[in-house]
Amino acid sequence: RSLYFKNIILEKVKSERVKNILDAGSGIGTYSFWLCKIFPNAKIIGKDFDRNKINFSNKFAKELGFKKIDFYYQDISKAYNNKLKYDLIVNIDVLEHIKNYKKVLKFFYQQLSNGGFLYIHTPQPNQERIFNQLKAWHHEDHVREGFVVRGLIKELRDLGFKIIEVKHTFGFFGKLAWEINHILLEKSFILSGFFYPFLILLSLLDSRIENKKGLGVAILVRK
Repeated sequence: RSLYFKNIILEKVKSERVKNILDAGSGIGTYSFWLCKIFPNAKIIGKDFDRNKINFSNKFAKELGFKKIDFYYQDISKAYNNKLKYDLIVNIDVLEHIKNYKKVLKFFYQQLSNGGFLYIHTPQPNQERIFNQLKAWHHEDHVREGFVVRGLIKELRDLGFKIIEVKHTFGFFGKLAWEINHILLEKSFILSGFFYPFLILLSLLDSRIENKKGLGVAILVRK
């Protein structure tokens, strides 16, 4: 997931124009911390509705010595008054958890500066599995299985976004790596660690080829 993100952001977003970044649904801050390194002059704000993750992220940021990053508790599906405009908003594997996602996309458009970027990663529906033991697997916190790519692109265009990049993620090699890792983790953490280098190679390959379909989709748009 992070490989697709890094490849697209590095190739398409110029660091000199990015001054303010919002990580909408920041979790434990993984992507926020990476953004700190890529955009050292930018102010980064992470928002999440899990207070424990916010507390952890702020503590970890302090330990890492990142001074231009802060994490705040907030439900991104609710409107709020904020005059600050962002040059980049990232929203990674969050939309599938939100019932009224269209309202969230509208909020993102309003919060972006003119010419600002929005990066979204989210699952696609009708996911096919390689291994039989995972055919019934599903994420309990999802309110929908995923998004049809064409439909999501149309909704973004209707809001006024310009499509910059669309990439099907977790194609065959990425899906294979994800499923093997998932099965191994259930059996043994040590075994999973042993196979990790092989899984990374599969993921690197998947992130560099053009998948015709995938478990997820990465979309970069511009206001």
